[in-house]
Amino acid sequence: MIAFLFKRLVWGLLVLIAVAVITFFLSRVVPADPAAFLAGQNASEETVQRIRVEHGLDRPLPEQFATYMIGLAKGDLGESIRTRRSVSTDLKQYLPATLELLIVSFVLYLAVSFSLAVLAARRPGGAVDGAIRLITMIGTGIPVFWLGMTLQFFFFYKLHWLPLGARFPIRETAPPVISGFLLVDSLLAGSLSAFLASLKHLTLPAATIVVNLLAVGTRLSRAALIQEQSRLYVRTARGKGLSPNRILFKHILRNALSPILTATTMQFGYMISWVILVEVIFDWPGIGLYAYQSFQVFDYSPVIALAIVSTAGFVIINLVMDLLYPVIDPRVQSVGS
Repeated sequence: MIAFLFKRLVWGLLVLIAVAVITFFLSRVVPADPAAFLAGQNASEETVQRIRVEHGLDRPLPEQFATYMIGLAKGDLGESIRTRRSVSTDLKQYLPATLELLIVSFVLYLAVSFSLAVLAARRPGGAVDGAIRLITMIGTGIPVFWLGMTLQFFFFYKLHWLPLGARFPIRETAPPVISGFLLVDSLLAGSLSAFLASLKHLTLPAATIVVNLLAVGTRLSRAALIQEQSRLYVRTARGKGLSPNRILFKHILRNALSPILTATTMQFGYMISWVILVEVIFDWPGIGLYAYQSFQVFDYSPVIALAIVSTAGFVIINLVMDLLYPVIDPRVQSVGS
């Protein structure tokens, strides 16, 4: 177990280093000058040059790279030219909003996709199965930006049920920041109105992410359940007179969890990438919107930091899933095999 963890941590570290190197050099390939963007259109050449010197943009590229990697090894993600603060400070402000959106979307995705897969697997090829596959495929085929704007149009402009965007109503007082998650902080403050307001603002962004990823999770989970239904132990359980629900929930589900877990891990990686677009569409104040606004002025450090943080999250999720395999499926004798 220790050797396996060490091996995975080493591979994860190498992946993070590779992502940092690739994103650094790609950001420098872009034919734009962030100092000129920051100085403004009417700025003098002396002002632009001063900004370049302040942020080290006048140095040779190898020197910039060495300085950045040394700082990264110390936990320094650099400084944002746009906000004039360290990227680490900015991430502490924006990361909780993204994590809250990701966690809620992920839990909702698991619940909905798994429930639909169970319904579809009860009678493969039936009317319910066909309807579920059709609906989920339509949701996946719609571009995420179009889906988000469509939901805004119907639920905000037409029905007036849900807010257009942002994380909390501007005219209301947000609960004191404790965890950084508005839903949790609202409950800790004992404010039901703040909790409901936060939940309303979270509904459309989370629904956009879930609908766009629903088909893959539902189809893979359905396939795993159907495959288990043909196993010998299922026929034996039916021969003993066990009810279909008992066979499904007590025997089939646990044995089908391994492939479902694999599909879930893959989808979480896509979820991290989708959250950037969703935050821009719904003006959600997370690291996706922060990186997008930074990219508009070619502020390199926040963009590189987002790539590193996203990769780290994906590596951690994969490690956790690998450790859960032996717990979920006893047939997996060793996580390192």
